[in-house]
Amino acid sequence: MTLRRWAAGSGGHRRQALRRVFERRGYERETAVLILKCAVAATLALAVGALLMDTQQIGFAPFSALLVVRPSVYGSVLQSGRYVAAVVAGALIAGVGGLTVGPELWIFAVLVLLALVLGQAAVFGSQGSQIPVVAAFALAGGTAASPGDLGSLLAMVMVGAGAAVVTNLVLAPAVRFRDAENAVLDFADGLRQISREMADGLREGNDGLADLEHWARVTDGFDDTARNARSSVAKQEERARLNPRRVLGGRGPQGSPETYRAWISALGRASWHLQSVVRTLRYSTGSRSRYPAPDDAFLRGFAPLMDSAADAFQAVHDAEEPERSSVSADLRACLDAGASGVERAREDLSADWDRERWPVYSALLTDLERVFEELCEGHENSTRDGG
Repeated sequence: MTLRRWAAGSGGHRRQALRRVFERRGYERETAVLILKCAVAATLALAVGALLMDTQQIGFAPFSALLVVRPSVYGSVLQSGRYVAAVVAGALIAGVGGLTVGPELWIFAVLVLLALVLGQAAVFGSQGSQIPVVAAFALAGGTAASPGDLGSLLAMVMVGAGAAVVTNLVLAPAVRFRDAENAVLDFADGLRQISREMADGLREGNDGLADLEHWARVTDGFDDTARNARSSVAKQEERARLNPRRVLGGRGPQGSPETYRAWISALGRASWHLQSVVRTLRYSTGSRSRYPAPDDAFLRGFAPLMDSAADAFQAVHDAEEPERSSVSADLRACLDAGASGVERAREDLSADWDRERWPVYSALLTDLERVFEELCEGHENSTRDGG
């Protein structure tokens, strides 16, 4: 819910949003904390600026503070540095014209154009837009013609940026990776659910393939799930960088970004193999297939293997594998059972050879076998990356 939607919403919705601020972590609480930080930083900047000097440029202090407050300490430091650099660049450009040529329209146009071009430099990031803003403000307002006014402007910008960083340090977010862990566990649970649905459908043989299109949509959607999970890990990692609570808070979070990334990669690859299973089933049962459709007996025999995959994903979720230093007994048992099941299925197919359908059967078994391999590799990689 955005602030605009919150303001326009009904009284009941606003009360629910306010209740969520106090009851649990989430978007509403993060928004409320960010609003508090902005108010504190702007007030602090104005108070400090007024104590330091009597200047008409004092408005730049709270203005600058509001521009660089961020949810994380690292984000605030990064944006403060970029913002100050952009303002200095804009002030220098304005000073070149204001202190030499004076308030001429043509020099205004030339310098603003130069500031706009310089603002595209990647080093300034999103703060690059401040270069032409400051240059235009200083030139049009006459500040550029006075070294004292330019100095006061830069001083107030420094005060505002400093107030934002100090506020972020004092109100630093807690160092935790629970949101990142939940993203991994939710990913595993989504894979568990679709694997179980596929197993239930395959038990009905070809009649159960009526949901193939649904399976395809769900498995294709896991690409977005993986991206969102990586974004959650990156967000939590940024909050830990330069955070004083890592030093003052005693014992740190149990997980690590590398561990969660390893598991997300493993689950992402496992989802690709599930996508491949669905694609193979769609192709082999389609009108353009070069091979006969799988028979009911194979599909019913393949269903328990899909159940094994679902059991493995559920073990990752229930045992909270990203938090473990060694693989859980439940996951190990599921992986062993799944690998053994695939091997037995290959042996059965070899004994009852079906030359026409073998390419389809082999592809399905190979993809499912790789699902178990990815989960095993996911634990090994997370253990190695996590140290």
